[in-house]
Amino acid sequence: MKIRLQQASIVAGIILLWGCAVNTPTTLTANQQMRQRAEELALSGDIDSAIDIYSALIATGQSGTRTDDLIAGAQQLIYRGETVEARRWLARVGDHANEQQSAMILVLSAEIALEEQHPGIAIEILKRVGQSENANVLLAKTAIEGRALFELNQVELAVTALVERESWLTDSDAIAANHELIWNGLRKQIFSGPLIPSGELKVDGWLALLPVATTYRSNPSSLETNLLRWRNEYPSHPAATAFLVTLLERYRLSQIYPNNVALLLPLGSRRDESSAIRDGFIAAHFRTSNKEHRSRIKIYDTDELGGEGAYSRAEQEGADFIVGPLLKPNVDSVVDSAGQTPTLALNFVQNAFIPPAFFQFALAPEDEAAEVARHATSSGARSAIALVPDSDWGERLLTSFRTEFEKLGGELLQFRSYNLTSQDFSPTITDLLNLTRSNQRHQRLAANLRLSLEFEPRRRQDIDIIFVATNANNGRLLAPQLRFHYAGNLPTYTTSAVFDAGSVGDLDLDGVLFPQSPWLLESDAASAELKETLADFWPQRIQNAPELFAMGFDAYRLIPLLYNPTAEFTAFPAMSGELSLDANGRVRRRLPLAQFRRGKPVAVRSEDEIILQD
Repeated sequence: MKIRLQQASIVAGIILLWGCAVNTPTTLTANQQMRQRAEELALSGDIDSAIDIYSALIATGQSGTRTDDLIAGAQQLIYRGETVEARRWLARVGDHANEQQSAMILVLSAEIALEEQHPGIAIEILKRVGQSENANVLLAKTAIEGRALFELNQVELAVTALVERESWLTDSDAIAANHELIWNGLRKQIFSGPLIPSGELKVDGWLALLPVATTYRSNPSSLETNLLRWRNEYPSHPAATAFLVTLLERYRLSQIYPNNVALLLPLGSRRDESSAIRDGFIAAHFRTSNKEHRSRIKIYDTDELGGEGAYSRAEQEGADFIVGPLLKPNVDSVVDSAGQTPTLALNFVQNAFIPPAFFQFALAPEDEAAEVARHATSSGARSAIALVPDSDWGERLLTSFRTEFEKLGGELLQFRSYNLTSQDFSPTITDLLNLTRSNQRHQRLAANLRLSLEFEPRRRQDIDIIFVATNANNGRLLAPQLRFHYAGNLPTYTTSAVFDAGSVGDLDLDGVLFPQSPWLLESDAASAELKETLADFWPQRIQNAPELFAMGFDAYRLIPLLYNPTAEFTAFPAMSGELSLDANGRVRRRLPLAQFRRGKPVAVRSEDEIILQD
């Protein structure tokens, strides 16, 4: 099965050529053979082995080639997601870099900033590169610039930069990769209306694809029709030939579903959750699958048959793909016997051997806590305090937030736990904000002076954000108390558990920031039409369990991407977030940021849009 774990870095191919001489000698030295082997391994996807070779080369190489190897190795570390280690490798170059090498180090530093969710910093670093005459530097620079501008929602500038980049390319594969870069940038946007034409055909053609790319999230079946309509309007556009064919082929593969699909859910003990997932699954079945050949879906009750029994029964009755079980004990019970039938479990397995074709998808709160850390650091936060419940759930969220926050260069200065049954969190909050010490200093001063002093407590000033793990009920109590205790001007982040879909308004939560599923935030026409259609048929599920309904919807849409051995699974926009697959077969989510305003969650496009509650 061919599955791409992430979008291939365009910079990677450039770096692989970085250390190559223009005239390759007939006989290679031992180091040149090692370097060539590292490049081959990197291109084949064996990043670990490539990095090992670069490490050996660095240990023995001379200053010139050592710098090239540090640069090439750092790029592979970035590709593997180890940005902190990549930064260390680049720092080891010291003063030994020439002008071109220095420029490439800046480019990679910008890529590190972008991978760490700092697109604004990436743009600032790229400004220091200047107008390099080296083609490799220019191509790498503009690729990162385009990606960063997309992340900053500056769509026109991003497209313009990447269209200009394409004018420097001659290789058809490189041009196709550039088209992919633009398309992936467009897919991440939220279409809110037509963009003003620039007058440049290539740029305007791409901008006209924006509604096509974003509509795919909620209505994938419209993609083929919209792409063909776009081609009729822009027949001479560079993307209207080979790249359009690639998109259409990818779309058709993504719609090839297996004949028999089994869905395993606990229909008794977890009836409400199971019903929401089931209804979302069936809604996607009718909306997204090929109308001429729909899969047959059979639902198995794991409460009645047990996890292993339901799984075994599904296999015996000819299931080509199994979705579920949902409950973690049931998932744990089937993982050892799985492997014959492609499976998408609806929970995560811990510390277990994962057989081939066994995938896992869950709305894990730990993923959201890590997402909070990424959003916070992208806004410039470097220090944090945390307030979490004294429960296993609170501990898991705290660990996830702290791990990601510190990985991205932040520091968790302090945390405190609170009692879930409490109504007054003042003692915990004042202790965490150091207000207790402030009050004690006032009391000592008043006693020493024997005077009645006017006093306003002063909270600690060494923190950038507060992370609070809470549900909606406790959140309605915590948020006002944090504001009362002088923390209203600090960004306060939590997870989507704070959002109660059935609430008519949560004014007490105004100002609170949290990651949220895109389809609950977006107001584009396609999403609005989908919600309206689904609400007609499943009003209770949409109102009471929107995240689980979305999970079921997305689980069905994931099936062809995991089942079809020729389909490439990059990140794709879905109702639950932007979904991608990691090396352990886990479907990971990236979520946009929301903020409560006038009691309702509103999408936050950038850190400049965050409103603080003084």
